Amino acid sequence: MPKKLPHHRKRLGQIFLRDPLVVDKILQSATLAPDETVLEIGPGRGILTTALAGQTACLYAIEIDAHYAQTLGQHFAPLSHVYIIQADARFYDYGLLPQPLVVVANLPYSMGMAILHRLFTFRQRLSRLVIMLQQEVAMRLLAPPDTSAYGALSVFFQYYAAITHQFDVSRHAFTPVPAVDSTVVTLTPFATLPWPAGDESWLFRIVKSAFAHRRKTLRVNLLTAFPALLTRTALAHIFADLGLSEHARAQELQVRQFVQLAEALRLPLVQGEGVSGDEGPPEH
Repeated sequence: MPKKLPHHRKRLGQIFLRDPLVVDKILQSATLAPDETVLEIGPGRGILTTALAGQTACLYAIEIDAHYAQTLGQHFAPLSHVYIIQADARFYDYGLLPQPLVVVANLPYSMGMAILHRLFTFRQRLSRLVIMLQQEVAMRLLAPPDTSAYGALSVFFQYYAAITHQFDVSRHAFTPVPAVDSTVVTLTPFATLPWPAGDESWLFRIVKSAFAHRRKTLRVNLLTAFPALLTRTALAHIFADLGLSEHARAQELQVRQFVQLAEALRLPLVQGEGVSGDEGPPEH
């Protein structure tokens, strides 16, 4: 690890992994082949970077903090296969890096989801992601339907990737000690989507609307979101065709069912056709 360590910026949400046993477990979870190219995000003080550098033929590490980027750059300068990049991972163009990439990272809590969303815009270049997240966020990614943690975030990432739980990490493995524990998960983007939507932006618009009010039924949320275009009668027909109960809530639907629902709604709503029927306000 680099020797210049005393530096910490709260505004960047910096916490630093310090437990070598956790590093070993991350490497075991990553199952890296010697010829794989690895991307680390947020290397910080370099404990994971040092371990990864010994496991792969090519390592890129993106660090937002100029102090750590410079320190790591100096430390790893003798290693021609390690590249330290000072950049904001939330906006970086990952198309500049070779593919396929294996992402192995301890994502900063404050930026974790923004970084993950950015990475998934380049998901076809990623073979898998082994990442540590705030435990609550990780549980939302992993959550199955009909659970309290299952929501729009779950549907979004489960649509694009297979997600598996690796292990939990105590808050005491970090310095400074955060207020929450962490979890390491693996996301493996699908080479071929198992439930492809005709219009993905429309799919996620439907998902967002469906989860707008978790205590309300799916039917009520959709009628509220599209009052000028969708009627109770039209929606009742669609629900019947899809085998959905009129009392169903969004958290009960699997990803496959959201795709089916979005496809059934897409033409009448996108084209603004609407369907004649009961035009009354949605029930609460």
